[in-house]
Amino acid sequence: MSGPLADIRILDLTHVLAGPYATGQLALMGAEVIRVERPGGDDFVRGHGGTKAMRDAGLGASFLSQNSGKKSVVLDLKTTEGLDAALSLVAQADVLVQNFRPGVAERLGLGFDATTTHKSDLIYAGLSGYGPDGPLASRPAYDHILQGVSGLMAMTGSPESGPLRVGIPIVDYVAGQSLVAAILAALLQRAKQPSVPQELHVSMLDAMTNLMGAYAVNHQTTGALRGLDGNRAFSDSPFSGRFDCAEGQLVVTANTAAQTDRLCRALGRPELAQADAQTVADTLTRVFATMPVAHWDTLLAEADVPAGPVLDLGAALAQPQMENSPCWHDLPVPELDQTVRVPGLSFRAPWAPVQLKPAPTFGRDTAEILSSEAAQ
Repeated sequence: MSGPLADIRILDLTHVLAGPYATGQLALMGAEVIRVERPGGDDFVRGHGGTKAMRDAGLGASFLSQNSGKKSVVLDLKTTEGLDAALSLVAQADVLVQNFRPGVAERLGLGFDATTTHKSDLIYAGLSGYGPDGPLASRPAYDHILQGVSGLMAMTGSPESGPLRVGIPIVDYVAGQSLVAAILAALLQRAKQPSVPQELHVSMLDAMTNLMGAYAVNHQTTGALRGLDGNRAFSDSPFSGRFDCAEGQLVVTANTAAQTDRLCRALGRPELAQADAQTVADTLTRVFATMPVAHWDTLLAEADVPAGPVLDLGAALAQPQMENSPCWHDLPVPELDQTVRVPGLSFRAPWAPVQLKPAPTFGRDTAEILSSEAAQ
């Protein structure tokens, strides 16, 4: 069964993480994605992560994780020949995605107005750190910076640690997911209004702060700010948190009265349900430290209390729950005669891919793509 985007062609002018992640998700939905790369191969993710052989081949772990099935063409967009070739690809595309700083695409001759003269119903999707306007629009932006500027870092960590970045480049991926949603919505809109171009833009700052709505509304109405609360739960329940065990660590989230009652009874401390917050914290810390995390995980699962062990990524992927996950797939890397396990779509669907096509080496499809365009 082919994916829902099987007849959609995407011209991908993005680099690093957020944009390629978005177009990678669309490729997994069946779209043909043509990745336009600059001469010299300066997209650092090709050489980021994995073995030395992978990095030397330009197929680093960060690249393989989100570029399966794409095509790669090398064009120098600063030359007349490169621009002409790009515009010929625009004429055959449904969607153009770019993550240049605001104004750069226009200077290259690949802005919204220039490209839509070549394709009247083009969906033109831009992604940037701060958006196309405003006092920060021209600044360079990376995930680490946006974690600070968005307010995320100020609520991650503890008073002892100070503000900390989230362990993954979460702003990149949140922005990428926003871009996927925007493009899918635009494709639906195009079906209602054919031959009308659409210009979309995702700001990393907007995408990240959008997820903080509950905290933002609370701040507007009370003046309170979420601080460096360590592992305090969103619910603010004193019966939730991360606890050190005799071996390992445990996360517990008992938010409701019923969950709290079941937790206290499972621990043999039914009276704790009526205790003050400090007593609760002290008691839970002391009790959980007496036995290994496996003991508490089993006990609380049997008591229907939301809880689980703190796992590193290796252990998380190796747990039985993930063993047959339909959201992970084997990706062949024929250039290195190996196979790696990579994420697919994060949801289940009858058309979701079960067999991935290799990610492209740098410029692998240049001759094929340009010759086919010249023949049209």
